[in-house]
Amino acid sequence: MVDKEKIKCDFCGKSFNSRKQLEQHKQDVHSAANKNNVIIPGKKSFKPSKKVIATIGVGILVVIIVSIGVFSATAPHVPSALTIGGIQCSSFEQLVFHIHSHLDIFVNGKPFTIPAQIGIIPGKCFYWLHTHDESGVIHIESPVSRNYTLGQFFDIWNQKFNNTQLFDNAANGNNTLTVYVNGSKVPSGTNYRDIKLGAHDEIAIVYGTPPSTIPSRYIFAEGL
Repeated sequence: MVDKEKIKCDFCGKSFNSRKQLEQHKQDVHSAANKNNVIIPGKKSFKPSKKVIATIGVGILVVIIVSIGVFSATAPHVPSALTIGGIQCSSFEQLVFHIHSHLDIFVNGKPFTIPAQIGIIPGKCFYWLHTHDESGVIHIESPVSRNYTLGQFFDIWNQKFNNTQLFDNAANGNNTLTVYVNGSKVPSGTNYRDIKLGAHDEIAIVYGTPPSTIPSRYIFAEGL
């Protein structure tokens, strides 16, 4: 009599007389093993390749960089070594508070050219008070709404200015120093450095002999 051929388990190689016994064996032994994360002989465990690991690592790094960027853009402005009079130099222009004033300076009747890029460190940062060109327009671009003053602008410019001095010119009996805002003379008892830079204000500083006409307004370019 020929022995009936036995059926082997694909997982462990054990032999059974019938397929019913084999199925019961798989259900009792191997299904439980898989649920308990037991490695079954003959089955290959998954091991991620170096390429997969590298891809996952790059993904995590991108998430971290983006998170840092979002935090930097929304985090409170922290004073740095470049801060002058409470005004910081930011890596990009701030537009929460965005106005413009115009400054004219006259020394013994002659207009003094206000340089371009006061308050701008090329390729690095912008102070919240700065100029872009030689028009005399002061750009006030700040992350907070607050008052900024003429004295703060001169500090960023790194030039001397107060009630008794403009640049290297000292006020005395022969050469007076006066300031006008929108054509009106600022009272002499006022601290000139505290004069507010208001939206579309025309500010004129006059040292010595005044010009024939004191400007009372400035026509700003469209969009300023």
